[in-house]
Amino acid sequence: MKIKEALSKAIVYLNERKFTDPLYESRLILSLILEKDISFIYAYLDLELEPKDEEKFFQILKMRQSGQPLQYILEETYFMGKKFKINRGVLIPRKETEISVEVITDIIKKNKCKSFLEIGCGSGIVTIMVNLLTNINCSCLDISDLAIENTKTNIKNLGANVQVFKSNLFENVEGKFDIIYSNPPYIKTGEIKNLQDEVKNFEPISALDGGESGLEFYKKIIKQSTNYLNDNGFLIFEIGYDQKDSIENLMSKDFNIYFKKDLQGYYRVAVGKRRC
Repeated sequence: MKIKEALSKAIVYLNERKFTDPLYESRLILSLILEKDISFIYAYLDLELEPKDEEKFFQILKMRQSGQPLQYILEETYFMGKKFKINRGVLIPRKETEISVEVITDIIKKNKCKSFLEIGCGSGIVTIMVNLLTNINCSCLDISDLAIENTKTNIKNLGANVQVFKSNLFENVEGKFDIIYSNPPYIKTGEIKNLQDEVKNFEPISALDGGESGLEFYKKIIKQSTNYLNDNGFLIFEIGYDQKDSIENLMSKDFNIYFKKDLQGYYRVAVGKRRC
């Protein structure tokens, strides 16, 4: 079977689940199987696939058609041009989180920040990218053993200089930091059932469920953060599309606040500079 024929069948197959971009996913799968750049797939549509590659391609498509996220099937994802290992049971990074990294690195450069802590690191993508882009002292934590191991793997694979440890929020944190960042669970408990099947059925609910109001973890982090922030330090959050006003109210007592929008025009990142 030629590549173009395999792609045509894959698109029909995946369209049954109404995935966002079946053609892109199919090309990505083939590029990984063939160990080629995705541009190779565009250029060699008439190439005959080896039987073993064809078989593997349709095996992966069958798993994807069942609703399993592609990142879990492939055990990897790309974030800001870097390849990261993604284990099942760890939240899959979203592209909009790249905005957080851009905001953080800009603040570091403008304010000469020297230390960074992430609460709830998942696969470690944010802390690792901050370290690679700025080379400052970076630490991150998570309550999940799976997340800790996933982060350790990515630190090693990408050659980052990051300390990772297990902690329930600030429980095991020592010292103070110039920046504390978190992208905590922020979906309201009652809205979990409305998420896409591939999210609610496969990704860890503990990394999604932010309690009845969706603000449970923000409240806890904000309340304790000033004990761990240096003077004029920054508390930075990724937030849900409709949480700007709520987050502003929670942070206004101790922080001067501003927000950054994502590419869709939603307020995505909240930045609070500690008042002294």
